[in-house]
Amino acid sequence: KLIKMEILIRRISMHKTLYEALTIAFPELKEAPLPDEQDNFESFKTWMNQFYSNLQQLNMMDFRQSGIDECHRLQQLNIDLDELKNQIENEMGVFDEMYEDDHPDPEAVYAYDSELIFNVIFNNIKLFVEPYDLALLVIEQENPYWFVVPNNEELTHQIITTYNHIFGDEEPMVLID
Repeated sequence: KLIKMEILIRRISMHKTLYEALTIAFPELKEAPLPDEQDNFESFKTWMNQFYSNLQQLNMMDFRQSGIDECHRLQQLNIDLDELKNQIENEMGVFDEMYEDDHPDPEAVYAYDSELIFNVIFNNIKLFVEPYDLALLVIEQENPYWFVVPNNEELTHQIITTYNHIFGDEEPMVLID
């Protein structure tokens, strides 16, 4: 029973640590009550986005549905979202041309080459946020989620480590570097 209690205390501590770290990255979340189910991804997602769109989802079947327009932090920084989306569109266009002869439908290629979409979109977002001293974190799923946080090694490490301890078996989080 003592071992089970220690495991439970560590889990509660991990949950608290994750949510505390995220309130450093997103100060407005200090005002948000913690979710009842802190180890439920849907509750986590709702908590992250209750005031602003902090956690975006990328639709791998339609890379244009990337969450870039909705991202509150990108809006706050007045990042040229059209330029970012055009850069992504241009890079994806290169792949359209490469696959044009083999596959008349580029969307079919995207459906099979999710790594391509993942790399193009997330590498471009990373390039656009780096000058603002921000880091890009991605939750790897069929349709991944992403968010940007201050580029603080200790903070990003704490977020990634505690998140992966709670949710990582199903949806691991990574830093795009």
